[in-house]
Amino acid sequence: MKLLVVDDSPEITELLSVAMELFGHRVDEATDGVMAIERLKNGAYDVVITDAEMPRMGGEEVCRFMKKHFPDVYIIGMSGCQKALDTLKNAGADICFAKPFNVSEMAETVENRCPPRRGASMKMNRLHRVLGVMLHRSETAVAC
Repeated sequence: MKLLVVDDSPEITELLSVAMELFGHRVDEATDGVMAIERLKNGAYDVVITDAEMPRMGGEEVCRFMKKHFPDVYIIGMSGCQKALDTLKNAGADICFAKPFNVSEMAETVENRCPPRRGASMKMNRLHRVLGVMLHRSETAVAC
C-alpha cells in the first residue's frame, strides 16, 4: 500500500514512516496540510495518517478535502487532544488515535485496511527490536 504521513513533528513522521516501511508499505511524508494536499493531487494513496494541529493547515481541513475529492482513501487521525480527535472524526477520519499512541496498534490498523501480509507477526517483532522503545497508548487524550 501507499501511505501518506502528515505531521509537523519530525520524530512522529520518522517513527511512523520507519514502522510502515518495515511492513513493506511505500511512505511519503508531509509537514502540514498544504503539503499533504499537494501530494494527494500528485499521487494516489491508500491510507493517510494525519495529525490534527499543524501550521498552515490542520488535519480537519485535510480530512474534509480528502472525503470530498478522495472518498476511498482511509484516514487515520491522531492528536494529543480529545477535542481535536472529535473534530477529526467529525471531519471524516475513519479512526483516531490519541497521542502518545501504540505503534503496534497503528501498524495493525494499517495492515487491516488491506489483506494481511505473510510474515506480519515477524515484521512486528522486528519493528519492536528496531525501534527499541514503544510509545504507550494513552487511554485518555490530553484535555484542550
